[in-house]
Amino acid sequence: MKFSRLATYYAQLEKTSSLLAMRRILARALKEAGRNEIGMACHLTLGEIASQYSPVNLGMAGQTVIRAIAEAFGREMNDVAATAKKTGDIGLCAEAYASGEGTLDVRTVFTALNEIANVHGQGSQDKKIKRFAELLKKSSPLEARYLARIALGQLRLGLADKTLLDALSIAFAGDNTLREALEHAYNILPDISVIAETLARKGRKGIEAITPKIGTPIQMMLCQRIKTLDEIEERCGFPVTVETKYDGERVQAHKDGKNVTLFSRRLENITHQFPEITEAIRKLPSRRTIIEGEIIALDKKGKILPFQTIMQRRRKHNIAEYARKIPVVLRAFDCLFDGKSLLRQPYEKRYAALRKIVKDGKTLTLAENETCNTAPCAESFFHTVVKEGGEGIVIKKHDGSYQAGVRGWNWIKWKPEYLPKMRDTFDLVVVGAFWGRGRRAGTFGALLCAIYDEKKDEFLTFCKLGSGFTDELLKKIPTMLKAVNEKPARVLAKDITPDVWIAPEKVVEVIGAEVTKSPMHAAGYALRFPRFLRWREKKAEQATTVREVKRMAKK
Repeated sequence: MKFSRLATYYAQLEKTSSLLAMRRILARALKEAGRNEIGMACHLTLGEIASQYSPVNLGMAGQTVIRAIAEAFGREMNDVAATAKKTGDIGLCAEAYASGEGTLDVRTVFTALNEIANVHGQGSQDKKIKRFAELLKKSSPLEARYLARIALGQLRLGLADKTLLDALSIAFAGDNTLREALEHAYNILPDISVIAETLARKGRKGIEAITPKIGTPIQMMLCQRIKTLDEIEERCGFPVTVETKYDGERVQAHKDGKNVTLFSRRLENITHQFPEITEAIRKLPSRRTIIEGEIIALDKKGKILPFQTIMQRRRKHNIAEYARKIPVVLRAFDCLFDGKSLLRQPYEKRYAALRKIVKDGKTLTLAENETCNTAPCAESFFHTVVKEGGEGIVIKKHDGSYQAGVRGWNWIKWKPEYLPKMRDTFDLVVVGAFWGRGRRAGTFGALLCAIYDEKKDEFLTFCKLGSGFTDELLKKIPTMLKAVNEKPARVLAKDITPDVWIAPEKVVEVIGAEVTKSPMHAAGYALRFPRFLRWREKKAEQATTVREVKRMAKK
């Protein structure tokens, strides 16, 4: 497939605000790509050259791409930088200078970008610039626009992986009948190229045969919430396992012989940040296994330290120094694979497998839990957990399978904020920003936040967040968010328009007084008196859902 053809589809997507139309355009592009290039086309369409859990990183920033444009087209750096500033988009800047005939194909582009990513060592930046400049020289103006954006990871098409799953279903079935099977497979093995290529080569049967793979993270299961603990019997039945919910770093540990990989909730590889946890997993008796747990920091008396403490371990440098300064432990709570997949097994069997593998030690122990046959038992355990510094409890259905990537009723969370007369907390997606005034002039003064509609894969505006920020944090926020020129296609807004639209990627935890009906917001509800608590290490699709908000509104 010619890259110029794919770029033409990108141009159509850029001009489209309808999510349904985007899916159809993508479906046409994916059918045209064919089975040998469909995986590459999928990655490029997400503005990436490998899956998000992969350590592959192109390593090109704005100035690097500007240098490559200048070298490719024989221009002065200052002139190119001025053009980039004027257009506000390095992609449009590259397009302004390019004049090639467009002889590139998808495989050539994908392979070249991966080769650039693998350039390391002395003089690597110069080598990357030279190789990328060679690509630009061969590109047509439209190809250059999207090459530059892909290099920066800012394709600006307003779509995500679930949009691609919809498009794959349309491309190969003509409608959305494959959507559920595709999402299930993608939750088990979140590599869009593997999913696309399997569908193209083996059809539905191939997709349904996909199983977990050691070294590839499984999308983590999420919890539902209830209004009162009396709902446990209705939702789960008794007995249930009531487990401590820690305020830490959720992790999925993969062990394949001596090789150990740790993945975060966002599927990021964080292995090097926690060497003591890696070593503890390496010593487990099972040769090939996947377990889940929560990494927490403890003080000298064994009391759980706040989440902000453990976040100091999320760093690239001085790992050993901070490992000594902030020791951590892993509280394991589930086993997803032990020689074979356990995802479809009931929780009781998965936990029995976990108990055989994990023996309590200094760095790795089982999460505290208790079997309960009544709601008062769960409530008693809850109060003990909170008193000892835990975040709350998770109630687990004994015969429930592990629902990868799903917010199902097999797990239910209960936190102090859910008690009567307490305020609820929400994980919201930032989709817009408003410029500040007075002491907030020159930065954002408030953020437009949204909740997630799981069925439609859309973000619906829910509140305007302006309190809880320190002056120091306010100054940093513009650099933390990815501004876009137009409203992202997956964002629904009604009677409120921000000064700046933001790509729906960052999640904030917000506390609020109550949920009320609102004609202004696309959600149909609004959060009164929202206040910022912290940034969450979550994917946007793991935010509070429309269904949860509707339940809270009925309290």
